[in-house]
Amino acid sequence: MKKFATYHLPLLVYACAMLAVSAIPNLKTPGLRFLAADKVAHMVEYAIFALLSYRSMSHLRPSHSERLSFFLSLLLLSVFGLLHEFLQRFIPGRKADLMDYLADLAGGVTVLVILYLSRRRQPA
Repeated sequence: MKKFATYHLPLLVYACAMLAVSAIPNLKTPGLRFLAADKVAHMVEYAIFALLSYRSMSHLRPSHSERLSFFLSLLLLSVFGLLHEFLQRFIPGRKADLMDYLADLAGGVTVLVILYLSRRRQPA
């Protein structure tokens, strides 16, 4: 139970929080004053998701390789991001946007690659 609370629960709580915020109808984002602020926000949101996902996946089983943890995290990131955007189609005042999904992937994949490469370089 301690392992679940330490490694997996943070990812579940964060994913639920992301969905809860996305379910708010007609949500207005703060007026950020730089180009592509919305896309940067998506990248940061999914960078955190990727970090928590990788942390969770790398603690599913002791025998998991770094490569398997990377691919499981990438799969979760891709599917969750796609479903997240799709669900927004049904929220009044929200819309699904391919560019948002690509920003989600960009932020998440960047973190996953950094984590994967840094973990592979560490001595066993």
